[in-house]
Amino acid sequence: MASHHHASLMYWIDGLLAHDAVFCLMGIAVGVLSGLLGIGGGIVLVPMLHAVLLARGLSPELAFHSALATSMACIVFTALSSTRAHQQRGNIVWPTLWAMLPMVFIGAWGATWLAIRLPATWLSVFFACFLLFAAYQLWQVQPLAASRLPGQWELRAVSLCIGVISALVSIGGGTLTVPYLTLRQVPVRHAIGTSAALGVPIALASTLGYVLSALQQPTQQPGQFGLLHLSAILYITPLSVLCAPLGVALTQRLPVQSLKRLFAGFLVVVSVHLLMTLG
Repeated sequence: MASHHHASLMYWIDGLLAHDAVFCLMGIAVGVLSGLLGIGGGIVLVPMLHAVLLARGLSPELAFHSALATSMACIVFTALSSTRAHQQRGNIVWPTLWAMLPMVFIGAWGATWLAIRLPATWLSVFFACFLLFAAYQLWQVQPLAASRLPGQWELRAVSLCIGVISALVSIGGGTLTVPYLTLRQVPVRHAIGTSAALGVPIALASTLGYVLSALQQPTQQPGQFGLLHLSAILYITPLSVLCAPLGVALTQRLPVQSLKRLFAGFLVVVSVHLLMTLG
């Protein structure tokens, strides 16, 4: 009886992975988690997309690259939605945003072309290490002590680094931008709002790089436009945008700090598993 139930469960899972319903579930999960825990979608999306694309028969090399590209395309729309909400609440520090925007865009643009050409193994190791950093950020209870306001050259240099790293791991940059801005005397609410707005040029630059790369390819894989998985973008994007407010509402009902630490532990497990599969 137990083996029959196990077989039925595996049959149901295989059926789900074979259909686009799995992308709907991803969109809901990403939206709720981003609203509840304040994490970027890429940290959640890339491992899930990678696993599903592998299950659908994509090669390990193509699956990880496609997960990065598809995740970034989804982030364009979620970042726009988040930016609009923060703008309405006056959370965006526009002078800081304009100072950081050019180098963030250039960094993300250049790193995307690099990511397209790097072996998937290298990108996987870099992503796994970044997951450990993200887990550390989630585990922290107290923010770092504030220090001086940043100068223009410092902002440009940091922005370039944020753009590069964000494109290589397919995130909107919040995991990097928020700690930096709070360290430089920007109030947390404004740091989060400004970081959300910076996610737009990061995601746009990276997605544009993937689109231009796809246009140069004479043939396309079924369901793919270059490295972009079209049905995943179509289903994940609207559901993640719609479900983010639900996650925000749940912050009033659930122990967010405990959930952050639980999710940090989950990220460590995902990172270790990713590194082990490379061996």
